[in-house]
Amino acid sequence: MHSPHEVYQNELKSRYKLHGWALWQPEPDPDSPTEYVAIGDVGYIYNGRFVRLFNIQRKKDDPSHQQHGVPEGYRHMPPSPFDIFQKSRLDRGDYCSRSVRTDNAPNGRVYQCRGRGKTGAVLHLPDHALSRDYRGSMTKLIKKYLDDNSQRFFEFARGHFPDVKEIILVTGYTAVTSWAAAVFLDKQTDAKLEFQSLPNDRMNLQWRVEDNIREHVPCHTSNPTQDDLLANQCIYIRGFQARHKYANDNKFEIEAFGAPPRRF
Repeated sequence: MHSPHEVYQNELKSRYKLHGWALWQPEPDPDSPTEYVAIGDVGYIYNGRFVRLFNIQRKKDDPSHQQHGVPEGYRHMPPSPFDIFQKSRLDRGDYCSRSVRTDNAPNGRVYQCRGRGKTGAVLHLPDHALSRDYRGSMTKLIKKYLDDNSQRFFEFARGHFPDVKEIILVTGYTAVTSWAAAVFLDKQTDAKLEFQSLPNDRMNLQWRVEDNIREHVPCHTSNPTQDDLLANQCIYIRGFQARHKYANDNKFEIEAFGAPPRRF
């Protein structure tokens, strides 16, 4: 059986490919709640969370590099304010895989995954999401930068996490203040769960799951307080991933995932 984060990523990718890589764990680092995924980050995915190692826009001695350091021979790429734009990327509402059907319920929604052996994923946004991306012309330079540095970046990542299979360079992301996510694993037929939000409080989210399917329908939410509504929950990242083209080979293939939204 695939893990929840793998099902979540694969199911949403099959329907919303241009949105990018769906993160099962969008929360920022609890030790630095205002420092979430940023453009220029280099890292990898671990259990549905993006793990940052360093950021190519920042100098070697930047405070954010104190934890992991930077690769040998590192040279940063200073950002230009003209290289980045921001827009509202996703409207609030449901983003579900094709196998999931939705219906209204008191104070919320009902989600049902139909068919034996089917998997499914649900992302619910109680408010709209904001995106930030490099301009299309800048991504060509970013791809070349990653191509030139893939070997040293990969060796650096392996020094921190030996099992890493690909490294990611972020060129865009989509972030929200709160969210609710769930996956249907492949052990049930017609599995169903209910999502609720309290009246007049879209930020207070909760799932209701039948006991007999609870272990087969992992779900979780983000519930910030009204005094802490930061758009620091990163639900999607976009960019390039580098992986070995062949086993035991130093050649890498660079692949783009996701696409920046159209400008205002």
